Amino acid sequence: MRVPGTVVDPQAGNSGPEALVATFEALSAEADFPAFLHLLGTGRLAFSARRALQPVFSALCVGLWRLAMQRAVPDNAEKAYERYLESLWPKLKDADTYMVLVRDIARFLPESGADDFTPTARELFSRAGKEPDQAKVVGMALFLRRLYEYFFNHII
Repeated sequence: MRVPGTVVDPQAGNSGPEALVATFEALSAEADFPAFLHLLGTGRLAFSARRALQPVFSALCVGLWRLAMQRAVPDNAEKAYERYLESLWPKLKDADTYMVLVRDIARFLPESGADDFTPTARELFSRAGKEPDQAKVVGMALFLRRLYEYFFNHII
């Protein structure tokens, strides 16, 4: 059982930004992009839509990871976040656009992981060009909460 407001691993606060970044890179590689696409109603053969949504999902993961770090390791959260973004510059072809996307997606995330993810879910459907019903929005909000908890529970 997890008690709200506590860190899952008592040693998490001792982890440096480099360790947090390395952990995030491993976790984000395992994040469930196909489930995200399925919830958005994007089929396997919609290649251009899938390609367009990949950076959105990646930016979403970065935002959720930052949110989880702010709760789990508040002292190192911003350092690790900035270090990760700095590491992307040589790796990405269009890093400027991606950085804008990361910061834009972050605007739609809740203030804390305990808050409602429904506005974020609506924004994701809007970015995908979809008009969802209430059940789909709730399904996406629940997926976002699970993804946030996944990052939170595996920070260290």
